[in-house]
Amino acid sequence: MTQKTAIITGAAQGVGEAIAERLATEGVTRMLLIDRNGAAMTDLAARLKGRGVVADVLTLDLADIDGLMRDLPAALDGIGPVDILANTAGSTLRGGLADTTPEIFDLLFAINVRAPFFLMQLVAPKMREGGVMINVTSMLAYGGPPFLMTYSATKAALVAMTKSAANTLKRDRVRVLGINLGWTWTPGEQEIQTKVHGLPDNWRETVGASQPFGRLLMPEDPAALVAFLASKDACMMTGAIIDLDQFVAGTVDDNPGA
Repeated sequence: MTQKTAIITGAAQGVGEAIAERLATEGVTRMLLIDRNGAAMTDLAARLKGRGVVADVLTLDLADIDGLMRDLPAALDGIGPVDILANTAGSTLRGGLADTTPEIFDLLFAINVRAPFFLMQLVAPKMREGGVMINVTSMLAYGGPPFLMTYSATKAALVAMTKSAANTLKRDRVRVLGINLGWTWTPGEQEIQTKVHGLPDNWRETVGASQPFGRLLMPEDPAALVAFLASKDACMMTGAIIDLDQFVAGTVDDNPGA
């Protein structure tokens, strides 16, 4: 992927950070990192520079549509043609049927649906032929626990949007794909599980041991899949939504208490 340019949202930590690191390993030489945590992105950009990557930083809260529509075009002009867009940023703010407020509803849809839509809209004209957009969705797009009802709805919307974008851009030879991500450990998930759900600090190990493959997914797992989907080995693939999980959607776990 030498001489290719990638845009990664949610790049400050977790899956987005892992994608940036993996794409650097694969040879990507130019990146635009987008997140609201500018300090963490600056640290990542410095590490990437040591690996020969020119990394620009755009500090932006993706819930701010005015800021997105104002600041992203200038950043795109600065990096030139684009080969890869990884829409990784998202909010897992809790909210079910009874307790989702209009403010929570709007915020979740702003970050998880509206932002990736307009990122694709703005980046599409800058894409080289053969470019790829990858949206990180969730296994909960099939439906989730009551306290994540609104989040699940945003990811279902993102799945539909991904397929529609793939259909829209196919004649431009730009591919659009989605990853339905299963339960993945990230620093953000660590904070949610300990502070919101009251799990102990070592929950990753204890819960992970009960999973079919003996661990939770780690950020490096979706990063590896993104690297494949962005490569020439997947060049005839578009519109696919890939379940990256150790459970099979629509089936019943035969050993739920293990």
